[in-house]
Amino acid sequence: METHAAQPDTAPEAKPFDYTFVETVGRIALYDDLLSAPRVIEIQPAATGAYIEALASSVYEQARGAGGSIPYTVIREVSENFIHAQFKGVLVTIRDQGNTIVFADHGPGIPSKEKAQMPGFSSAVEPMRNYIRGVGSGLPIVREYLESSHGTITIEDNLGTGAVVTISLAGADEEEDDYIEVNPYGAMPQASPYPGGVEGAAATAPTYGVAPGVPGAAVAAPAAAQPYGYGYAPAPAPAASPYGAMAGQPLPGTYAAAPVGAPLAQAMPYPAVAPVAGASTLRLNKIQQEMLRLLAVEGSLGNADICRRLGAKPSTVTNNFNELRDKSLVTKDGQKYTLTPYGAQVIPGLL
Repeated sequence: METHAAQPDTAPEAKPFDYTFVETVGRIALYDDLLSAPRVIEIQPAATGAYIEALASSVYEQARGAGGSIPYTVIREVSENFIHAQFKGVLVTIRDQGNTIVFADHGPGIPSKEKAQMPGFSSAVEPMRNYIRGVGSGLPIVREYLESSHGTITIEDNLGTGAVVTISLAGADEEEDDYIEVNPYGAMPQASPYPGGVEGAAATAPTYGVAPGVPGAAVAAPAAAQPYGYGYAPAPAPAASPYGAMAGQPLPGTYAAAPVGAPLAQAMPYPAVAPVAGASTLRLNKIQQEMLRLLAVEGSLGNADICRRLGAKPSTVTNNFNELRDKSLVTKDGQKYTLTPYGAQVIPGLL
């Protein structure tokens, strides 16, 4: 009986992906509202550079036509990210009158979602760099723009495999109504140049052109406005001299005395912490106000704590914490946030 040696199973090697050409069809779904089916636009297979350009341009045109304001640069950055998924299952959804755009794929996904939004982290391989920068700057640029425009970016896992990146400016206009302005230093006191305030001005103001003590002849010069800080009150008029014509002249063998100015009765107090450069007031939205109040009560909290208390999304909490850090209101120690001394000054204005 003839026998044969068992042959080891050898799986065929996977064919390397051709980054020069996209063979899959991309789809753009445009929703007028969620009560009706979307209009679908297809992006046909093409050379990689042309495919990315066609996709980004079509998304921008459709979103803009629906009333959206997300710029082309932001849309292009996220569209280029599909190359990491080898353009598998490309689906772009436009809703909220063009102000929310969802980019979904069926690639390997994004395991570290926070690092993907930080400069310098990249999974790009050399063939990709013919079509994208590949230096980990795409999503950080998108995040920076949206945060400065009061928008949001979220990264989630798709059903099965892949990632879903949502960028949105929906609610940015409404959010403007949620802001309040807070002056952490209160009203700046006006320092009076006269002891006793304005009421004492007439009693201490100097007189000009007449000898002191002549009834009805004294005319007070108007007081000049004094700036904040330390200054000198006007010197009093000289007393009448018993020497007549020699009045005002130094005696032989002496020098004229220099006038001595009296310091202001009250100088402007300095705040405990220097204010943010270029701003005398702070603009805080509702969630930022609530976050500061919670920190004032609890002392220190992390992202997860704030999410549970406010029922907010992690990305929303992270974005608002970043804004509060930029305004020097909170500081981060490990995974916990606490108020800075400057942040503590803001709290009375929120109560």
